[in-house]
Amino acid sequence: MSGSAALTATGNLDIKDINPSNLKVTGGSLTAEGGTFSMGMQAQTIIANIAATTIKMGDSAVKVTGSISAKGLVEIASGSTINGAIGGNTVNILAANSQIEGDITAKTTLTIGSGSQIKGNLTAPTIDLKASGLVVTGDVTALKSLTIASGNAIKGNVEGGNVTLDAANGYITGNALVDHITLGSWTHVDQTITCKAYTPSNPCSCVTNNSGWPYTDPMGPKCGPGTPNGPHHFQIDHSGTALTCAPQTVTVTACADAACSAKYTKGANVTVSPGGTATQIGSSGVATASVRQYTAGKATLSLTSVPGATDALVCKRTLDPSSSCDMSFAATGLTVSPVNHVSATQKAFDISAVQASPNAQACVPLFKSTSKILNLACSYGNPASGTLPVFVQGTGTFVPLADNNTSACSTAGANVKLAFNDQGIATALMSYADVGQLNLTATYTGSATTADAGLSMKGSASVIVVPAKFGPVTIATPQRAGAPVAVSMSALNNVNQLTPNFGNEKIAETALPTLASLVRPTTIEIAEPAKPALQGSVVFKNGSVASSDMSWPEVGTITIAFNLANPNGYLDANLAVPDLPKPSRVSKEVQFIPHHFITELIKKDDVDKPAATNGIATPCAAPLTCANDGTTGRYAYSGQAIGVRVTARALGETTTKNYDDRVPSVLAPVLLEGLDAATGTISFPPSTSDGRSRLTDGSKAQTTVAGVAPVKFTLGIASPMVAYRFPGKAGAPVAPADVLLRASSTYPGGAVVSSSSALIQNEARMTVLSGQWQVAHGYGSELLPVRLAVQVQYWNGKKWATNLLDSISVLNKSDVLFVNCKKTLDCAALAADDRTYTVVQGALPQLNRLTLLAPGAGRAGRVDVSVGNHPYLGSTVGIVVFGVLRSGPVIYLREMY
Repeated sequence: MSGSAALTATGNLDIKDINPSNLKVTGGSLTAEGGTFSMGMQAQTIIANIAATTIKMGDSAVKVTGSISAKGLVEIASGSTINGAIGGNTVNILAANSQIEGDITAKTTLTIGSGSQIKGNLTAPTIDLKASGLVVTGDVTALKSLTIASGNAIKGNVEGGNVTLDAANGYITGNALVDHITLGSWTHVDQTITCKAYTPSNPCSCVTNNSGWPYTDPMGPKCGPGTPNGPHHFQIDHSGTALTCAPQTVTVTACADAACSAKYTKGANVTVSPGGTATQIGSSGVATASVRQYTAGKATLSLTSVPGATDALVCKRTLDPSSSCDMSFAATGLTVSPVNHVSATQKAFDISAVQASPNAQACVPLFKSTSKILNLACSYGNPASGTLPVFVQGTGTFVPLADNNTSACSTAGANVKLAFNDQGIATALMSYADVGQLNLTATYTGSATTADAGLSMKGSASVIVVPAKFGPVTIATPQRAGAPVAVSMSALNNVNQLTPNFGNEKIAETALPTLASLVRPTTIEIAEPAKPALQGSVVFKNGSVASSDMSWPEVGTITIAFNLANPNGYLDANLAVPDLPKPSRVSKEVQFIPHHFITELIKKDDVDKPAATNGIATPCAAPLTCANDGTTGRYAYSGQAIGVRVTARALGETTTKNYDDRVPSVLAPVLLEGLDAATGTISFPPSTSDGRSRLTDGSKAQTTVAGVAPVKFTLGIASPMVAYRFPGKAGAPVAPADVLLRASSTYPGGAVVSSSSALIQNEARMTVLSGQWQVAHGYGSELLPVRLAVQVQYWNGKKWATNLLDSISVLNKSDVLFVNCKKTLDCAALAADDRTYTVVQGALPQLNRLTLLAPGAGRAGRVDVSVGNHPYLGSTVGIVVFGVLRSGPVIYLREMY
């Protein structure tokens, strides 16, 4: 098919079994009216729009370019690639790793599996984004409920009813408009959370903050009213002075709140008066505009805009704390033109003395081919204070614009001799060893000796000085996955000195960590090593790191690059190379180890997790009271092999997939222990000379198991079979004992990773019983089989009792032992019936008792019978008599069923 061709079926349309080499659909539409459309039993690729009542794709990766629309269910299997919109009553994109480029809409529910990448908007009443590694680039609307499982990201805005970010490391980059939102550990919303029932007195009333970041932290929730249709207000930053002969530049900011802590980013057209021209403010929320007045005197700045602002215009003068909108225009003045540059470098800047031309339309030089002494002063703009001076060089040496070489900027400044060329321009050099926005002011006062008595001129401008780089990074190793990482680092100038103002800005500049390289692991058999993004940021104060909430939710050895978080460079300076707008630094190698382990008993309902085919611990019920593992409790017999799952996890409970057998040399061995759940000791009473309780492999040899080798882990999970073995000899049973299974690793340097936690139950718990087979006595003719009653018993602390909860214990012919044969019986010739014997409520049922085959004529005597070869249950000895052992007639009775 190609072009506009259409294939329509009135029932089902099934192409899933077509060999891909025999399938070529490069255009058109496929429709199953009233039926199911199916494709993808093999890796098929088509270009077509698809419509049906039900649509099912997958079991093998499929690629579809075109829209997908169903009246009912849309089900897309893992690994699929769809380029087009998807719509249906219910949409299920199964785990994992599907690639969707297009909007997805569901009338009832939308479910997306882990690892999928979605580029488009999601809309459904109920949306469930499964863990982990799922990224949605687009807006999400779920008016009933939205669940974002751990490790997932929405790069867009969210509108929802009840929104939940499960622990850990999930995030929303945009705004969230919600009925209620619950933030799990280490999750965050980068922009504003707006409660639909918004109240200014309690803007976060709909937020349950379990993120670990307080509301005051940069990563904590930020609540406020919804994004307005226009700016809250505009702010003009200006110098306060201007010339009549030239336009004067001002900075206009579109503010999203009263404090202007956030910018309005939807764009606006503004015109600043007097004499301004139309200026476009883009998504940055900031733009430069110009004003002009041809007559000397004072003017009041004003602004018109589309869209309009909610509140009145605010003006800020850069040279003083005044909020005045007044600007003084003069016919003569000084023009100061500093250039943004790197700290501790020498940067040239120009100063011009100008006056209005006769027609006042242009500025002409006032000083030409002469030298003048000007007073130059500096002050701090952002940060508003500092400790170091600006140095300026005119025709002489560098002088500080301060009291001395080490004091802060002063309003007195310093007198500097400048040589003005034939164009009326003097060039000076400036150097500042710190960072921030500075204000430079030049003043000239005439005198009789200079033949310009009465002439007084002033000019000013601001300049941004940026750090050259970040200093060496110190991070202790190892670090724990998902936990905040302490970082030591400083912002430096061009001569490697600390810049103490870095981090003290009005909105503090921060460093954003990114993954520079994954050093280990480098190889893998199942999938590529996980390379999740680093979370959090590094906050500076006085030039050095003050706090860090940086974390990485994986294990491995990595290097970390630190860059300015501000995409426009320090204080939006937007310096071009080689001025380094984004100082960066890469750390040395840092090893990340699991934050903790969890141990779990494998259960039959663990269908989505690695599970053993046997060795399921038995659910508990009266009369037993079992250790609770978070459900009803389970038990096993001493020495019985039980499936256990050991998982390496990050803080926040995401599995660390890089904890794997691919590079076992970098993983510490995992010690696995069975401990008394009450005391945490490794031995249970009664302790005997036979040694301590231990873990074994559950075989007949009961070989000791010390731990779980790193090579047993796959994507962070190992599922060994282990058995808990009581100490002591047979005949010395132990009362039911509650056991917990603890996993731990010790890394070089002493770092311990353990499943033990005072806050969270991370360890599997079960009750261990001393158990035995109880074999009854029996007798019968040597010509007929003998059937024995057999029970499974446990020691309840006082006596052996039938275990009515046991309907799984099994014995086979090979488990039965015959010893101590008397008279003419031959133990080697005796045999049990070759079948499987399974207990029901602790006993072999009447129709399936242990059956001993007849020894035959002339084979009379007694024999001791036991289940002596069973790997974990001991056995009593039953005595069985075949044939006549005393004088007199014997009547044998055999019941037939």
